[in-house]
Amino acid sequence: MLVVAALAASAAARAGEQSRAPGPWCGGQPWRLMTLADAQRKLVHFDRIETSVPDIAKLQTPQVIGLRRNTNFQLHTWQVHATVDRYRIASNGDIVLVLFDIPSGMYMDAYLPNPQCLGKDSRDRTGIVAARDAFTQNCKPPATAQWQLLGASIDISGVGYWDAVRTTRGELPNGAELRPVTNLSITAGCGVGG
Repeated sequence: MLVVAALAASAAARAGEQSRAPGPWCGGQPWRLMTLADAQRKLVHFDRIETSVPDIAKLQTPQVIGLRRNTNFQLHTWQVHATVDRYRIASNGDIVLVLFDIPSGMYMDAYLPNPQCLGKDSRDRTGIVAARDAFTQNCKPPATAQWQLLGASIDISGVGYWDAVRTTRGELPNGAELRPVTNLSITAGCGVGG
């Protein structure tokens, strides 16, 4: 009986967290960069420069990874054609996609932010939410905390982001990610294409 009560209290606490407005539970100061709500958000170009995972992997990690957009990579959206190898939902509600580039055999991470964590200042909020919806409405099963294999081919665009933490599955050695994803189109898999 005590265990059931503890589980119910834990579930209620998690449900409450899911509906909170943007704040520290969404990631604190780095979250502003991750959701295009930082002071330099208006400097980001939405030109969708076509590139590849191997080309992004060649970029040099900045000496300091901070709360400012200090590199060209962080000032553009980059478009990549890749396969979603696997996905999961993070504790903050982000959906993490592990992208796989078939010709090179390289992996890279891309993030679909939790819409609850997009602040009123987030740029291209509509595109960010639409990208997440394109994934969640077509690819099943729904994301859980456990990694799920997928294998869908996508065209994906996102803002360049440097992650100082290199422990996430699929992380490039230089820490480059697409975060936030601003556009996503499924070309094969998830019941789309052939």
